Amino acid sequence: MAPETKTEVHEFVHMVLHVKDIDASRHFYTELLGLTPRRAIPLADGRQVVPFQQGIVLTAGNPGQPPLQIDHMAFRVSGLRRIAQRLKDANVKFFDDLHNGVYGLTIYVADPDGNKVELFERDAKLT
Repeated sequence: MAPETKTEVHEFVHMVLHVKDIDASRHFYTELLGLTPRRAIPLADGRQVVPFQQGIVLTAGNPGQPPLQIDHMAFRVSGLRRIAQRLKDANVKFFDDLHNGVYGLTIYVADPDGNKVELFERDAKLT
């Protein structure tokens, strides 16, 4: 009998988000959160995509289809207090303001489509 093959998850590759407004979402993720864009190639069906080094990809939703659901996505960050202030100044909706979460100092905010985004800074606390 052949030895059992062990399976492992090695890395997060990407998550494609259906968005209503590519430009508003690009602004949120690049200018407000500070994600780094990477080279884009269209999806197989030709839809525009906006990919980021951090693993998410934005694309327009499928016309006539209900939006896909996501519970939340999380990013480990540094300078969370500055990011939180930048988001507040831009009138971004907060689900939860700065608090001590399980991974460190944490906030939960909404992107332009209402998707919940968790941002946390390890080894940081509210005080």
